Amino acid sequence: MALDASTKPSKRTKKPSGKKPSKRKTNPGVRVVGGRIYDSSNGKCCHQCRQKTMDFVASCKAVKNNKQCKLNICHTCLLNRYGERAQEVATLSDWHCPKCRGLCNCSFCRKEKGLEPTGILSHRAKASGLSSVSELLQVEGDDSFAYAKKVKLEDDFIEDVANEDNKAAGKKKNALNKKTKANLDDVSIEDVANENSKAAGKIKKAKATNEVKEEDIQIEAKLPIGISLTNVAGIDIPSEETGNVLQFLEFCSAFGEALDLKEGQAESIVSELFSCGRSTRRQQYCSVIPMMIQLLELISHDRDMSLSLSATDSTWFSSLGECLLQSGVLSDVFPPETFTSGVSEYTKMDASTRLKLLNFLCDESLSTLAMRNFIETKSVESEAQRREAKEKAAAAKEKEKQLRQKMQGDLAKAHMERNGAPLSIEEHHAILSQIKAEVKEAHDKMLEAKGMISRKRQRCDAAGTDPILLNDDGLVLWKLKCFEEEPKFLLQDLGTFGDLSPHEKWLAFKPEQKQEVEKYISAKGELILIYAFKRSKLIKFLDMKQYKFFAFFVG
Repeated sequence: MALDASTKPSKRTKKPSGKKPSKRKTNPGVRVVGGRIYDSSNGKCCHQCRQKTMDFVASCKAVKNNKQCKLNICHTCLLNRYGERAQEVATLSDWHCPKCRGLCNCSFCRKEKGLEPTGILSHRAKASGLSSVSELLQVEGDDSFAYAKKVKLEDDFIEDVANEDNKAAGKKKNALNKKTKANLDDVSIEDVANENSKAAGKIKKAKATNEVKEEDIQIEAKLPIGISLTNVAGIDIPSEETGNVLQFLEFCSAFGEALDLKEGQAESIVSELFSCGRSTRRQQYCSVIPMMIQLLELISHDRDMSLSLSATDSTWFSSLGECLLQSGVLSDVFPPETFTSGVSEYTKMDASTRLKLLNFLCDESLSTLAMRNFIETKSVESEAQRREAKEKAAAAKEKEKQLRQKMQGDLAKAHMERNGAPLSIEEHHAILSQIKAEVKEAHDKMLEAKGMISRKRQRCDAAGTDPILLNDDGLVLWKLKCFEEEPKFLLQDLGTFGDLSPHEKWLAFKPEQKQEVEKYISAKGELILIYAFKRSKLIKFLDMKQYKFFAFFVG
């Protein structure tokens, strides 16, 4: 019976799932990945790893029902999973593959037997002194291993809460549709309270699961115990003055070019400050006072003050007092009458007090026009170098890509000349070594250019120094330009709010502790990413929940 067009059932159109279409290519061609040559056209598929490569394979010779078995096992899988060598079994006329012998341990065959896939076990088998995964399964049992995918806690945290919220919203909507309009308000408030409490419980469970991962990261990576820093650039200094000394040295390393400082001049000043047995006359002509005068002249010139300062009289000392008085800082340490008694007061000051004066002048000089222009010039130069490094990295990456494509084209041509015949293991390794040798140079250039980019991403030295890591427990990790001793990491302990100690502590690390410090930095960086991810996801979720809540009452 013919059906009329109007009575024919219409085909249901599938709703878009919202997932992005797969980017996987059906025929990617010849590719070289790791130590394998993949060829989607001429390669032979391995039954174990299901990869179509040009690796040497062992083909099954078994015949069943007048048909030969078509399974192939690549030499790597045959050796690691079954302890057999492909070149040896390829010479046998009666060799049967593991599937035909009932020994196959690939994921498909194990599922047919009602077993779970094993995952990668070759490393465990070798560590146990066994020759293959097959032997490991015989010793410990086929059902002793089951592969499980790792769960991403952050994604599940948000997805579970969102799914629970969507389910609750659906139930709430159905319940409200059944209620009368008269008691709509009572039902809505009660339902919202119930569903909110359920969602809150779900959030607590998800948070508890995520806290396990965060605690694991914190337990695995710990900051090693540092030693008190009392020697900088070969100069012995009191531990309570370490921070002030590092501040001065870092200033000189960043602005030595602007001040025309000689190499080692900053270290010489620090050495003279903390040396004992100096006479008054020697102090008058040391390098500390000329450095102060140079900074005072820079500041006075910016303020349109014409001063003629000399280390032989007390004019520089009184000018320093005026500068302090105008700034309004350090008034509790240096009262105004200090600078009215002449330079004799300076001779009575200890090294710590003089260093404070020197650091004050360094800070004041940063606001001058000359220093601001210097910072701007260095920032522009740094940005230009970063762009240049980025262009070099892009060019090196493109060159590497073109070279790989050329090598793959040559491989495809070689395969066509062999009429698709598989390569022997020796030929395989020879071609790979040739490819790696020719690509290595371009790859090294790309890595070098990328390293330049990562260094240039940091601010230029004149713009300031940022800490590597800042903890909420008062610990700050630094890498200063003025401190070149390995491992070049410094730890600043600021103490806690309840700490009675008025001084900060600076700690250094031994060269053998470098890996521990880098591991700690990496772990802390991972935690920061987790916190940022969870915070952004949770804010989006709460915003959507708030929108649904108001839309329910307004709509």
